[in-house]
Amino acid sequence: MMLKLKQVALAAALGILAMPVLAKDVALVIGNRDYRDQPAIRGFYFTQDGVQALEAAGFRVFAGEDLDRSEQITLASKFYAALEPADRVVVLLGGHFVSGDRDSWLLASDARNPDIFSVGQAGLSVGAILQAAGQKPGGAIVMIGQSDNAKARGGLKAGMGEPEIPQGVTVIKGPMTGLLQLLSGDLLKPGKSVADVLEHAPRGVTADGFIAKHIPFVPETNQAPDQPQDAEYLYLEAVREIGTVAALESYLNRYPNGRYADTVRREIRDLRARPELLAKAAEANLKLTREQRRQIQRNLSILGFNPRGIDGVFGRGSRAAIGAWQKSRGIDGYGYLTGNQISALQAAADVRSRELEEEARKRQEEQDRLDASYWRRTGRDGTEDGLRAYLKRYPDGLYSDIAHQRLERFEEERRAEAAAAERDYWDGVRSEDTVEAYNRYLRVYPRGVFAAEARARRAELQGNTENGDQIRRAKAEEARVAGNGIVRLLVEQKLQELGLKPGRVDGKFDDKTRRAVRKFQRTRKIPVTGYVTQQTIVRLLAAR
Repeated sequence: MMLKLKQVALAAALGILAMPVLAKDVALVIGNRDYRDQPAIRGFYFTQDGVQALEAAGFRVFAGEDLDRSEQITLASKFYAALEPADRVVVLLGGHFVSGDRDSWLLASDARNPDIFSVGQAGLSVGAILQAAGQKPGGAIVMIGQSDNAKARGGLKAGMGEPEIPQGVTVIKGPMTGLLQLLSGDLLKPGKSVADVLEHAPRGVTADGFIAKHIPFVPETNQAPDQPQDAEYLYLEAVREIGTVAALESYLNRYPNGRYADTVRREIRDLRARPELLAKAAEANLKLTREQRRQIQRNLSILGFNPRGIDGVFGRGSRAAIGAWQKSRGIDGYGYLTGNQISALQAAADVRSRELEEEARKRQEEQDRLDASYWRRTGRDGTEDGLRAYLKRYPDGLYSDIAHQRLERFEEERRAEAAAAERDYWDGVRSEDTVEAYNRYLRVYPRGVFAAEARARRAELQGNTENGDQIRRAKAEEARVAGNGIVRLLVEQKLQELGLKPGRVDGKFDDKTRRAVRKFQRTRKIPVTGYVTQQTIVRLLAAR
């Protein structure tokens, strides 16, 4: 199971510890599977099982199955009315979900084919459910069992989006069978933390939001929160899990003469003496997605700070790059970012991308001018020496295809003139295509009809050998950063958009693709290898 463990805010710790001891826990369970105009959902009959597990754990359950919109709203309103005195809240929703840019909705059984204007009349807002659950920070779990084949149109898409999760709320998504296993398993057992339970969650279950490691969702019955010593310790564990000065100070405000007051004061002093810990907590509170982290890494790379990978994981390379960027701007960030710094980084990368592209455009214009000028002096007259001179200087030049075609005619003429023995020998040399093979040919036929071509090809191979280590490294790097067909297709599309003629756009790199990559690298002052390195792909994706 893949969990996104994120920092929680101070409210999460305060909420779970300030609840009345005897209040009734409440739950909302809605399961829609028999739709009138949407595909029927087969294979799960969960409402009764979910209700039984929650009732056995002492929850007051508001449950309904195959509800139309009016029934959904009525049931949710009853649940909300009972929320205020509750200690803990569990919501279990199953059925067809659709999502827009700002919210997701559980479609009612009578929903048809909603768009962004009518979806509010066709479903229950997940955002509203999360807002309600947010009233119980640290004591709220929202479970989503969704299908992925809902019918949607007009700005909506099937399935759950990425909701804005309030502080202190746990969101668990997955197949309904897996969610029911959690409910009937350890999730509602006293003394079990959400993090511990999720470590052994069924396949396909994912969690987000507040995932407490040390605070049990349901306290031990012999350690009720109304016992002063236990409440004080539980509160201390909660604020330590948050790990900020403000959280620890809240303990001192609540227990100024508490048993752990001196320890907490020392911890506050230690935190203030290590501001990098505060910076780390501030970044964690941003809840950055993996794609947001990738974009940050791309931006750092554009600005010349190498994060050692564009993978959405902030390891040592990324932290060092962030720290170097912060230092260049006079910021003491310790390798951790704030929201304002992320915005500034994006803005700086956008400006630098435009600058780099303008520099590349001017460089390309100058290279094309020199290319055309040299062609007029060498290759345009059609002589073999002139064509070879042009290709030696501009192997991927504007007229390289024409030069190769004309040289092929020269070789065809020589083949017709050459004796059969020399032709056969030359065919073997061409098949071997190595420096040693061409050396052998030139020793045997120093004035042979293919001597000029042998020398030219030998010089080309020797040049490749001199750059062999660099090319081998670039080739290995390409396998890592552009090894799948989708990325290669994207590379070819970008090269085509830039007018670099990569050949057929099919996700398969051929000689034309390599030539287009070399042209791109040459105008961007990237080591010219013809292979898509990390630096190449970052610049390519930023090109406009």
